[in-house]
Amino acid sequence: MGDAFHGSSGTNLKVIENSEIWFTMMVKIKTAFRMNVLIFILEVFAICWMFSGINSGILAASRLYALRYFTVDSNILMGIAALVMAVDEHKVLKGEKREVSQSCFVFKLVGTVGVTLTMLVTVFFLTPTMGPVYGYLSLFSHSNFLLHLLNPVLSIISFVRYEKTDKIAFKHTFTGIVPMLIYAVYYMASAVSHSENGEIAKGYDWYGFFIGGIKSAVIVVPVMLIVTFGISAVLWKLNRLKKS
Repeated sequence: MGDAFHGSSGTNLKVIENSEIWFTMMVKIKTAFRMNVLIFILEVFAICWMFSGINSGILAASRLYALRYFTVDSNILMGIAALVMAVDEHKVLKGEKREVSQSCFVFKLVGTVGVTLTMLVTVFFLTPTMGPVYGYLSLFSHSNFLLHLLNPVLSIISFVRYEKTDKIAFKHTFTGIVPMLIYAVYYMASAVSHSENGEIAKGYDWYGFFIGGIKSAVIVVPVMLIVTFGISAVLWKLNRLKKS
């Protein structure tokens, strides 16, 4: 009788524990869903703002010309990733599927890596080099406040705090460098095709990465790829840290 009682009690405690875990998980998914919807809305707003030509200041362009900036490209990718993630999370909340797909988590990692790189390059490279000339806050004005700072911060928080998963293996961190690799090829092709005697024509090294000439690419490109992979690995690690 006593054994039966204790066995029943243990089962009930297990059910309660599992219910609490399930409730906590659903709260996080709901929070992540809301954040992804917000990120998507802010990305659409910021990109439309940039494309409209209303922007003024440095690193601003209108219409399709704005696509030459990694800032714009990475934020478009992040917007798509946030939308895809939100759709999958909504299905889980509605009971249409049990859990978020691995591919969605990997896509969110890739998008978050891109905007995190954008933010860090702006803070630690562009602001120190362009700030004294254009003003230290110039890179965070108008739509660039959203693209360079707010959207990246929200993306990082949602991914490392509310979208924790063990579905992303370390090998998936290498996918985080793909957007940067593609952009590096485009940036170099643009610079090389508009250079003469190793000197790049004005307006074709808009980030100032090749200030020492086209030969700088030998150093700059590998460094950027290493930094990008480092960001991907750190985000992956933070995402896997266990925290209630």
